[in-house]
Amino acid sequence: MLTPILATPDPYRAADEFVANGWTLVFATPQDSGDPLAAVELHGAQVLLGVDTEQFLPTAARDHRGAGVQLYVEVPAERLDAVHATHAAPGPVADRAWGVRAFTATIAGYSFMVATRSER
Repeated sequence: MLTPILATPDPYRAADEFVANGWTLVFATPQDSGDPLAAVELHGAQVLLGVDTEQFLPTAARDHRGAGVQLYVEVPAERLDAVHATHAAPGPVADRAWGVRAFTATIAGYSFMVATRSER
């Protein structure tokens, strides 16, 4: 299993943004724990939300957070339209030439492609 840890200025605020877009909060460390971390999930696909301290995301790179990376999340075909409806500002749902039906959304500065295999 591969679970990315996304560097954010505030993992708890980022988790709230994901939840507002239809994702589920899996866990969050206590805010006074000294180790700010949260996990969110969409149909079994999880991402961890960490901090963007210099160790994880140098200051000079922060304006380019997530550049060149798109995270792919597959959902059941019968759920795609409902998942699309829960996202605040998703792109349109479209069939892709490589056999998926998908939309894109940006959450906490990161790009996601939410997709299902096209029925052909």
